[in-house]
Amino acid sequence: MSFPEFLFRVEGGFIRIPVWGHIPLDDALKKTISHPTFLRLKGIKQLSFAHYVFPGATHTRFEHSIGVYHLTKLILQRLLTNPLTQSLQTERFSFDEHSCKLILASSLLHDIGHYPHAHLVENTALTSKNEIVFKDHQDLTMERLLATHEGFGSIAEILEQEWNLDPTEVATMVTGKRKMKFSKLVSGTLDPDKMDYLMRDAHHCSVPYGNIDIERLIESFVPDAKRERFAITRKGIAPLESLMFAKYAMMRNVYWHHTVRTFSAMLKRFLQDAFDEEQLSQSKAQQMFYHNTDERILDDLLDALPKPLFASAELLIAIVERRPYKRAITLPIEPDSTWQVELATNAKCRKEKELELCRYLNRKFQLNLKGYEVIIDAPSSKSIFDYDDFAELHLYHEKRQEFVPFSDSGESAFTKNFISEFERTTKKFRITARADIAQKLSDHQHHILDILKA
Repeated sequence: MSFPEFLFRVEGGFIRIPVWGHIPLDDALKKTISHPTFLRLKGIKQLSFAHYVFPGATHTRFEHSIGVYHLTKLILQRLLTNPLTQSLQTERFSFDEHSCKLILASSLLHDIGHYPHAHLVENTALTSKNEIVFKDHQDLTMERLLATHEGFGSIAEILEQEWNLDPTEVATMVTGKRKMKFSKLVSGTLDPDKMDYLMRDAHHCSVPYGNIDIERLIESFVPDAKRERFAITRKGIAPLESLMFAKYAMMRNVYWHHTVRTFSAMLKRFLQDAFDEEQLSQSKAQQMFYHNTDERILDDLLDALPKPLFASAELLIAIVERRPYKRAITLPIEPDSTWQVELATNAKCRKEKELELCRYLNRKFQLNLKGYEVIIDAPSSKSIFDYDDFAELHLYHEKRQEFVPFSDSGESAFTKNFISEFERTTKKFRITARADIAQKLSDHQHHILDILKA
C-alpha cells in the first residue's frame, strides 16, 4: 500500500479561515479553490435567511468547504499514524494515496453544486407546468466540475492533472447515487461536514450551542471495516454527545428559528405562484438560481417579473423589506398524521389549503384576501438527525477488541430512542399569516384545523 505522504506536505503557504485558523495549502488545493467555479461559493451563504435573525450569519460555502477539507485531512492523518487505527484496517478498507485523495477531494467539493437557497427550493417540489423546476444541488456536481472558464479550464481537469483522480468518481462520491467504499466517511453521523458547519454556524451566529471537542472526537476515530465507516473508542463518547446535542440546539434555535422558517415558506409560496401564473418560466428560474448569488437573487427575481406586478409579488417584496409573516398556530408533529404528511409533501395540496383558509377568513370577517396571506409551514418527514446512520454507529472496546452498537452499549444516554425524541421535539407544524390577520387565525384554531384535516 502506497503511503500518502502528500497529507503531510506544505507546498504553498496557508489560508486562514475563522474557527480553524491557518490551514496548510498544497498545489492541488490552491488550484482548486482558486478556480472560478469554486470561487462562486463565496456568493452562496451557508444559512440562507438566518442572517435576517442573526446578523453575523453571512458566512459562505467557500470557507465551509475548506473547513471540511481541513477536518478530513486531520482525520486521515490520525488513521495513518495511530497504531490502533492502522491495525484495524483491512485489505479492502484501507487508506492508500488514491483513497485519501478521493476522500479529500470529495470533502472539498461536496457543496460545489450549491446555489442560492438551494435547500429551500430543492426539497419542495416546486413545479412549472407539472415539471419539477429545481434540481437537487448535488445533481449539479458533474456539471460544475466540467464547467470551463477562459484561462482556467475546468475543475475536472485539475482533478485529473493535479489530484490524479477521475472526476466521475469524485462526483459519484459527492452525490451518493451509488454506494461507494468510503461514502459514509463523507456523509453520516460522524462526517466532517457536520463537524465544521455546527462549529462555524454557531461561531457566526454568536450562539453558545456549537462548542464541540473536535480534537478529542477525531482522536477517538477508528476504522470499522465491516461496515465501511468510522467507529469511536470510549474517549469519543463525550464529544460525540456534544456533537449530537449541538445539532439539536442549533436546529431548535437557529436552523429552524420560526422567523427563518417563515421567510423560507414565503419564498417557496411566491415561486410556486409565479410559476402557476406564468410570471416566471422554468428556464428563467433555473438560470437565475443556478448562476447567481444570495446577495442578488431576490432583487433579480423582482426585476424579472412583468409589470405591473402580480398579487403574490407582495411576498417577495415583504422578504426584501424584512416583513415576515407572524405565527398564528403552532402544532407538534404527529408522525402518523396523514394530513400533516400530505401538506408537507404535496405543494399543490398545501397551496389549495392556504387558499381555502383565506376564503374562510374572507367570509368570516368580510376581508378581501387574495390567497397568499396565509402560509402553511409543514416540515419534511425526512430525518434531520441521521437516525439510520446513527443506529449503525459502533463503539470499539479496546480491551475486548470488539465493536458493539453504540446505541446498545449502555455507555451513553444518546440511544436511538433518544435521537427520535430530538426529532419529535425539534419539528413544528406552523400556520403563519400576514401580521394583521394572524390573531384571527389563532382565535379560530378549531375551525382552521377542521379545514386542514378535511
